[in-house]
Amino acid sequence: MFAYIKGTLEMKMTEYVVIDVGGLGYKIFMSEVGIENIGKIGDIVKVHTYYRVREDDISIYGFNTLEELKMFELLLGVSGVGAKTALTMLATCEPSDFALAVISEDVKALTRNTWYWA
Repeated sequence: MFAYIKGTLEMKMTEYVVIDVGGLGYKIFMSEVGIENIGKIGDIVKVHTYYRVREDDISIYGFNTLEELKMFELLLGVSGVGAKTALTMLATCEPSDFALAVISEDVKALTRNTWYWA
């Protein structure tokens, strides 16, 4: 539904940021690394978004790059991996490193403690 959201960064919390767009504050869940790298309060920022609708929840997830968004979408397609787990994985590895490990079937790299998500 939303490809991206661009506006003024109003708030940085532990699990989310708030971006003001024309007086409307969007609460956008992001990885810890994404929040660290997004910018400073008051900056104009742009985040690529994933709009998630469930029976009991509507949430927006944000990413600093399209690569992170694509990895998040792929991870959601894996049985047992939810949105929070996928965000944790994004915080612990670069999408390109993860993709390379999957393509090369590097089981050792995929099971390192730094990438552990279960």
